Amino acid sequence: MKTLLGLVSGLQLLVLRKQRPGFGIRSSISSAFAFSTLLALPLVSVRGQTADDFNPGADNRVYATAVQPDGKILVGGYFTTLGGQGRSYIGRLSSDGSVDAAFNPGASAEVECLAVQSDGRILVAGNFKMLGGQSCNKLGRLMPDGVIDASFSSAADSVVYCLAIQADGKVVVGGCFTMLGAQKRSNIGRLNADGSVDMSFNPGANGCVESLAMQADGRILVGGFFTVLGGKSRPCIGRLNSDGTIDPAFNPGIAGPMSFPYVSSLAVQADGKILVGGSFTSLGGQSRTNIGRLNADGSPDLLFNPGAGGPVASFGIQADGSILVGGFFATFGGQNRWNIARLFQDGSLDTSFAPAATPSYVSALAVQADGRILVGGWFTTLADQGRSNLGRLNNSGSPNDSLVFDNSTVSWLRGGTAPEVGRTALDYSTNGIDWIALGPGARIAGGWQLSGLSLPAQAAVRARGFVTGGSGNGSSWFVETRAVTPPKLAALGVGTNGFRFTFESVAGATYVTETCDGPVAGTWNTLEQRTGAGALETVADPSPGGGTRFYRVRAAPPP
Repeated sequence: MKTLLGLVSGLQLLVLRKQRPGFGIRSSISSAFAFSTLLALPLVSVRGQTADDFNPGADNRVYATAVQPDGKILVGGYFTTLGGQGRSYIGRLSSDGSVDAAFNPGASAEVECLAVQSDGRILVAGNFKMLGGQSCNKLGRLMPDGVIDASFSSAADSVVYCLAIQADGKVVVGGCFTMLGAQKRSNIGRLNADGSVDMSFNPGANGCVESLAMQADGRILVGGFFTVLGGKSRPCIGRLNSDGTIDPAFNPGIAGPMSFPYVSSLAVQADGKILVGGSFTSLGGQSRTNIGRLNADGSPDLLFNPGAGGPVASFGIQADGSILVGGFFATFGGQNRWNIARLFQDGSLDTSFAPAATPSYVSALAVQADGRILVGGWFTTLADQGRSNLGRLNNSGSPNDSLVFDNSTVSWLRGGTAPEVGRTALDYSTNGIDWIALGPGARIAGGWQLSGLSLPAQAAVRARGFVTGGSGNGSSWFVETRAVTPPKLAALGVGTNGFRFTFESVAGATYVTETCDGPVAGTWNTLEQRTGAGALETVADPSPGGGTRFYRVRAAPPP
């Protein structure tokens, strides 16, 4: 019976390999064995994690997910129907799972990765020749409304699997191509912000690049199916300096009993350590089964060794340090886990998290700003609920997100189930429309901080953090938090129409004035709400009463 299961699963995987060469099934023999093991194991029960009512459904595999700042969800893959509507390989959903009827660019073949730029435009890459009704060979860009961006004309001659947006707006591209934007590029290249090829960046890899990860210092981690990167021996993993030259000190390498081990997913933690997933039995000279972790210098983390029973395809990192893992496995950390698992920061298995995605695999993970977890791949059930290739898990705790500042220091504190961000960009505005860059935040305990500033008295501050996910962590997007300076009291007094006070406002910000009666402040009641005009605002209470009344003004950030 086991032999029969292995044979049947091997045939299925050969089809999968043809349709999705980038998802790491490189050895039909070893993968067939992994799949027969899956079928032989009992289904684990759900403990402590449930699927929410997000159930759009896709008629085929989902590879890419990205979350926009407004909560809408971009989805890419091998499907032609999404949420019951015709959508050719790409679509967009509202947070509740309903299809965005206005967004329907369409692609001519599968979409492998998506990246939301800071201006809201959407990079799309995969194996298509048409996007949005226009010729776009493997690579294109959409405006936020889904209309093709005609100013972006770059292309690749074969499939693109991963995109990584740098802090300067340049885009690193990885895949199985030999040409990028009419320039010779062997499986990796870089585009300028306008889509033109960066002529100074040409490291080259002698095999497919399946995953990219940006470090905070601008260096670029590269994983895939190669043995040479930047002209140097680098078995399936290497690191490039920002100019594209190879980092000579970083050479951990992987190995495996199969003919073709590979790295298919990379992610950088808050402490700078590097998660590595794929199909291998050794990382950095240490025994590691399909998952491992490197220190920032490339040496293996000797204390991190959970082990996965099959290839690892995607990571999702939460701000509390927890690590979500998706792939093609039935065991993880020595316990039954069907294609999705969660680890604590030290690499031990989170035994409360066992939602199970069956029967095939999880290729895409995305942590939303509210802590809920998007799961994409090839499955029919998620956490014991019927879900066709796309679903969402409720968060198992609260996301923490607090942006505070005075005129010299901005602190963005993040924790809990919020998505971890790899880098930040901080800006300020005095009108809620025009934003001026302050710079990137630096890591502090529990978040990010930028000091030495001199902010205007009526400033609003915006913090953006950039997140990765999807298949191979080849997709990216950003989360955003805004705050305004607490209202500054200008004057107060008693007039003919009762008590009044004046404060300085920020244009576009919402101000809620509340009152509380009694000798000690207790329950607050809304007196009024207004939108700031960027000037002095006067609030009057015509009936302040004869006792003690407290007043306060709360400020919300501008849209």
